[in-house]
Amino acid sequence: MLITILMLLLTAINLFLGWYLFTHRNRPFLVFHPEKNAGLASLTKFSGLALTVMGVVALVATVIQNNVFISIVLIFDIILVLVVQMIFVSFFPKQ
Repeated sequence: MLITILMLLLTAINLFLGWYLFTHRNRPFLVFHPEKNAGLASLTKFSGLALTVMGVVALVATVIQNNVFISIVLIFDIILVLVVQMIFVSFFPKQ
């Protein structure tokens, strides 16, 4: 039961972050300005789509209740979020 609740929470977080990044691909958010940088705009678009897809896959894994599939989804999700964060760090504004 706890795994189901946590997977639903992961799904909600992935879908929210994916939607947020995708909708902010042409307007500023936090300290980033994708409207001024084409590479950052494409990164937010790709990241938003990838997180949304991972959210849908996590929802499917939650419904199926296969522990191996859930584990694979969690590993891919951790890798995806880590890679996205590390790439966003390279676009952090320099002072």
